[in-house]
Amino acid sequence: MNVLQMNRVYVVVVVLLTGVAGLLFADIGAGLQEADDLLDAEDHAAAMSVLEGLLAQAGSGAEQAEIYWRMASATLTRGDQRDDAGASEEELLAIYEEGETYADQAIEADPRNPLGYYWKSANIGRWGQTKGVLNSLFRASDMRDLLSEAISYNPAHADSYYVLGQLYARVPSMLSFGNVDYAVSLARRSVDLMEEELRSGDREEEQHDFSVQLASHLIDRGWNERKRRREHPSMAEDYRSASSELERGFYYEGTVDIPAMDDEEEAREILTAVISRLEAIPRKLPSDLRRLEKARELLAGL
Repeated sequence: MNVLQMNRVYVVVVVLLTGVAGLLFADIGAGLQEADDLLDAEDHAAAMSVLEGLLAQAGSGAEQAEIYWRMASATLTRGDQRDDAGASEEELLAIYEEGETYADQAIEADPRNPLGYYWKSANIGRWGQTKGVLNSLFRASDMRDLLSEAISYNPAHADSYYVLGQLYARVPSMLSFGNVDYAVSLARRSVDLMEEELRSGDREEEQHDFSVQLASHLIDRGWNERKRRREHPSMAEDYRSASSELERGFYYEGTVDIPAMDDEEEAREILTAVISRLEAIPRKLPSDLRRLEKARELLAGL
């Protein structure tokens, strides 16, 4: 082979390698989008198949983290669907522990990606719901710390405030750090951030459960209109003096105009609107049906 032929071979090899590298990068992006579409459709098995295939192509820790947190999400969906089907506690605990492992891998691959912390906390939360509050209190502080970490990397992460609201509502105040007043503010923050994302196009679909949980926390708090009005200025002051994003979340209600009504009246308005929107969905996913059932139960109890 002469020099000219060798040069031609070299050029062909370089072009091929460059093309392959570009193709692999494009495949990662396209593959993640396909996985997202499947996750939105709650087809966890198909999503996992796509994600497992992408792992071999991931060229950086950041790409690995994007794959692993989605695997944690898909696993949680599988657990929820198995729960709906009447799976045993042992099976469900194993599924959520698997989801937690995927989230750990996401955190290890890219510690600055907030979604690894979020999905680890979400799987721990489902584990705790399965185990029962009193049997899982020792993990509540882990969830809080993980969500606080997620918020430190993304202070506008609506989903983290949503889960934090549930955590503060469910953990007993006498035995741990539960606080229903904080839960209301955290839920308001999650709803407002979600609505901002919908307006900006960063989120395609409303997360109805955020509103359902806000209504649930309002019912649990049970303030009358006078107390809401009286407490608002002090919450605003606490918000201004807060030293962290999590603490600001506790007093977020002090920064917004709340309706001139009591907690139950606002909850009734929220639930009525959510039920109407959920009923209008032509092809409801399993999660839509769960939220609709929850909203109807809450409204019936008022």
